[in-house]
Amino acid sequence: MSRRFEPGKTALLLIVINFIQAALIGAVLLYIIESDKGTELITNPWSIIVIAVIAATVAIDSIIIFRSRAGLIRSWHEFRLLENTLAKVEKLNSTLRAQRHDFMNHLQVVHSLIEMDEYKAAAEYIEKVYEDIERVSRIMKTSVAAVNALLQAKLMACEKQGITMDLDVRTQLKDLAIPSWGFCRVLGNLIDNAIYAVLQPVGEKYIRVELYEDLKYHYFRVLNSGEPIPPELTGRIFEAGFTTKGDKGEGMGLAIAKRIVEEHGGSIGVSREGDLTVFSGQIPRQHVSIGH
Repeated sequence: MSRRFEPGKTALLLIVINFIQAALIGAVLLYIIESDKGTELITNPWSIIVIAVIAATVAIDSIIIFRSRAGLIRSWHEFRLLENTLAKVEKLNSTLRAQRHDFMNHLQVVHSLIEMDEYKAAAEYIEKVYEDIERVSRIMKTSVAAVNALLQAKLMACEKQGITMDLDVRTQLKDLAIPSWGFCRVLGNLIDNAIYAVLQPVGEKYIRVELYEDLKYHYFRVLNSGEPIPPELTGRIFEAGFTTKGDKGEGMGLAIAKRIVEEHGGSIGVSREGDLTVFSGQIPRQHVSIGH
């Protein structure tokens, strides 16, 4: 089995190597200073320049490594989210192919019953398969396969955990000014955050996802019945590294969602409506220029 790339360990290894490099250079300099010709070398202008360049190189290298560590970790989180999204699309494709096969069989049965004038039996049969048809229609409302796959996966996850999840989809997302995988990362992070929130308290476990549009924007809202976010934490909820999940969270999901939305000219925020916490946002439609 192949080993996964771990950015935290990689960055730590680079830091260790950098310190070893600095230590070796320091040891060489110390040897020069203590040698017979050390004084002559140290007072030589060219030696001073070389030493200064080496020291500056090590310092700059250290700064770059420390700054790159956060970028490595963020990129790794983004890669994993993209990987999960693609897996969900593949799963949706397999599911739809299987359901298409089942529906063809159902149609053949109904057709045969009608030909035999067994209308009552045909009606009863249709009622039995209606639930499966309705389940598919709940998620196949947008023109973006990745979003449909994501919603299907989250619906199944909620059902397994006893969470009621309602969908209100009133847009096909045809001109969304953001890559489908990017929008899935935003929506997926918000739904995952909602699932965590409703599983904590004892009581109703309810999530609602709304997608709709107007002439200028696509809108998204994820509502949950979890405990309200303390007012003093509301302003920090989208900060990278900030989490209310203790050691179970890394504080990257909401920060990534905010960055993606803002990079595409949109906005995102959190509020409280009655007994529900609401994460909502908007993204300009592709054919509309921002500010017009």
